[in-house]
Amino acid sequence: MSEPFNPKTALDTIRSILLNDGRLVIRRHCYIRMGERTVDDLDIRRVLEETGTINSKPKWDKKHQKFKYEVNGFDTENEQLTVVVNIVESNWLVVSITTFGE
Repeated sequence: MSEPFNPKTALDTIRSILLNDGRLVIRRHCYIRMGERTVDDLDIRRVLEETGTINSKPKWDKKHQKFKYEVNGFDTENEQLTVVVNIVESNWLVVSITTFGE
């Protein structure tokens, strides 16, 4: 198991990937939650690329064997939204696992 990123480095890495030709992969579970919460891809991207902050320590995601990070921000309608992601730096990916609002 590799060491987790600190919150600032994690957010910088997420933005670097997404803003420099990396990919955002949204898992099936996240799409289900997005449908339940009226969230779309633009909302996810706004949080990850623009408004998000990481205020908690990363947690180990046993299922995906990576650390997961909770990015808290505001969606396109300025409503609070949290997006939980894995960072796969070796493949230049940010994987959205789930999302929830306040």
